[in-house]
Amino acid sequence: MSLVTPTIDLEKGVLLAATPLLEDANFHRSVVLLLEHNSEGSLGVILNRPITVDSSLLHALPAWADDINEESQFFGGGPVQPNALLALAPTSDSLRGGIPLNESIALLDLEATSDLRGSALENVRFYFGYSGWSPGQLAMEIEEGAWWTFKSRTEDLFAEPHDCWREVLARQSSAARLLAVCPDQPFMN
Repeated sequence: MSLVTPTIDLEKGVLLAATPLLEDANFHRSVVLLLEHNSEGSLGVILNRPITVDSSLLHALPAWADDINEESQFFGGGPVQPNALLALAPTSDSLRGGIPLNESIALLDLEATSDLRGSALENVRFYFGYSGWSPGQLAMEIEEGAWWTFKSRTEDLFAEPHDCWREVLARQSSAARLLAVCPDQPFMN
């Protein structure tokens, strides 16, 4: 059963939105940004899982990151390698060390972006862990109705985590937008 067919092909920079059929608690109403998709598999980070950073994880941060707002800039990227650190930021001409994922979002090379300060640093989002799929696994999950694929936007990085899934669905021109207003647990109504 599928209310919505994938709207775009899998490639880096694409959003995956969990459908109500996805029962894995790690991905309930998650929005995942694909960082890589090729013959070796797929890798992405969950955009809407804020975390409180344990001080033991802060050692992974680069030295330039002293001014980070720990309450709004850290997220759990997924269940794979939870101590691995990745960072995303809006693409800009002044951003050095960024690897563009699409026209608006870049993956940062944390060792090459040592000059980030002030407002540029405020726009960086850090992800501990990531989500990964073996070759063909993600395509199979999409075919089974677990994920929808959508075009990403810069504002997806900054969406209020609780609202991100709904906002992504609401802007679609497909039946997915109807689910944007559905409560988390409709059977509780």
